[in-house]
Amino acid sequence: MPQAYRLSTPRVPPLALADMHPDIQEMLQRPGGFEHGQVLNVFATLAHHPALLKRWSPLANHLLFKSTLPARERELVIMRAGWMAGCAYEWGQHVPIAEKDCRFTEVEFRAIAVGSEDPLWNRGESALLAMAEQLYTQQFIEDDVWNTLVDRYDVRQILDAVFTACNYTTLAWALNVMGVQLDQGWDLPDPNLPPNTAAPSATLPSMTIKRAKPRLEPLPIQALEPKALELYNKARGHLEKINVIQTMMHHPDLLRRWMPFFSHCLHKCELGLREREIVMLRIGRLCGSGYEWAQHKPIAMERGVTAAEVAAVAAGTLGGTEGLLVEAVTQLHRTSMIDDNLWGRLNAAYSLQQILDLIFICGQYRMVSCALNTLAVQLDDYLTPYNEAA
Repeated sequence: MPQAYRLSTPRVPPLALADMHPDIQEMLQRPGGFEHGQVLNVFATLAHHPALLKRWSPLANHLLFKSTLPARERELVIMRAGWMAGCAYEWGQHVPIAEKDCRFTEVEFRAIAVGSEDPLWNRGESALLAMAEQLYTQQFIEDDVWNTLVDRYDVRQILDAVFTACNYTTLAWALNVMGVQLDQGWDLPDPNLPPNTAAPSATLPSMTIKRAKPRLEPLPIQALEPKALELYNKARGHLEKINVIQTMMHHPDLLRRWMPFFSHCLHKCELGLREREIVMLRIGRLCGSGYEWAQHKPIAMERGVTAAEVAAVAAGTLGGTEGLLVEAVTQLHRTSMIDDNLWGRLNAAYSLQQILDLIFICGQYRMVSCALNTLAVQLDDYLTPYNEAA
């Protein structure tokens, strides 16, 4: 775990409980908000943006407390994702959880730091760790790992695993960038553990859909029961048909709990309409998600992003204030951090709430891209494939 990710002081000080929005004060009375008589710094920092925290929490709650993954597998995925992203806070928080819920010892923690190649793991556990590694470095799960997951876990468990890895990468970004310090009573990672040295490539990936056929077929709309159809109609928005939502209908509980966060990023965040689409396009391009790009390029252009600006977003060369967003997305994706220079420039141009939205929108659409790539969701008939020259 690289030391560079560990800021010794917070960039954003955590709020005192009395200074938080009343809704957040009430939310933190639930399990997980207080530990050892203190509000956890992660929540006290995110409380600077109460609307984001409220809308992200149902997804976070699902993945930590209501996931279909057994506790052991859940913690393997969380801790490997946190280790890959160099997040000392995430690791420090989950060591005692894994000790209590899974009876992990230093043997398991060292093996998590080593990763999927450590001989301690059985075939299924190794595949989950490899999944977290591949989602971090290439936003796609290779066939051998995918096939092992399919052999060992059901569809809902695989979807929970993918979303867990990606959600905890998003949270790691926020913790790293904000400089959130470990709470009293928790320890930093053992400095003798082997560091992660793998990172996403600086070379832009192909935008071709990763497989010619979907790994998970979208559920036919006519096959949905009334309650499921109601959820689908709510999730699809104005679109009559959308393959990504029909695919997610394989796990309606996850989709239902994801939707408030999804809606926040798409419709209710503090960034402007152009700005949020620029963030979505840039992370989609970095992840090689042809589907994400095809969905959001026309929306971006409807919101005033010109063809030349779209091309600059793809190339990472967009200038001006909005170019700071492109820089931030690129740094988050490649380093799980925003450096001091860019942090200062972002602070001069955007509010704290907007910067938090930037991080979480980037993480949200990275998560979507990972799912789209891994599940090989095919383009809907109304979408135009990515064209480098267009």
